[in-house]
Amino acid sequence: MTAFDRIKHLLDLFRHPGSDDTRFGGKPKRQAAAVVFRGTGDSRELMLITSRDTGRWIVPKGWIEPGEDGPAAALREAWEEAGVTGDVLASGPVGHYRYVKQRSRRGDALCDVDVYLVRLREEKNQWPEKGQRQRKWFPVATAIGLVGEDGLKDVIRDAFQVLRAA
Repeated sequence: MTAFDRIKHLLDLFRHPGSDDTRFGGKPKRQAAAVVFRGTGDSRELMLITSRDTGRWIVPKGWIEPGEDGPAAALREAWEEAGVTGDVLASGPVGHYRYVKQRSRRGDALCDVDVYLVRLREEKNQWPEKGQRQRKWFPVATAIGLVGEDGLKDVIRDAFQVLRAA
């Protein structure tokens, strides 16, 4: 995480945007994220990718397109951004978080993100955004430490505690 990212994050914490905050165009935009993992037990690893703009470590996520539900969007984003396919665990998201997406041309957007836990099925060498991102596997605890969004860290931590107990 760069110094700029840290400052932005701290400022976002003080904004405390409400669900109908007019600074961000009113109603929050919906996104879906894929927390992709492989392995079992203590040998589980979590896949992270780099963001296109700053190179910080994130999970695949993006807009839910018309006619698409959250799990389908999460799987599509995992393929487009990381070149992986998998199976969504559970019938719904394992958690949610909110953040402010900075967009220079269209203005900042308040986003509500549904997070889906995805078990890796296949990892390809070629994918749509390969030239724009890096993909790397980390032990779960290490990955949680590398992710910058506090809300996402909490969701990942809780999801893997539940998975460990199962």
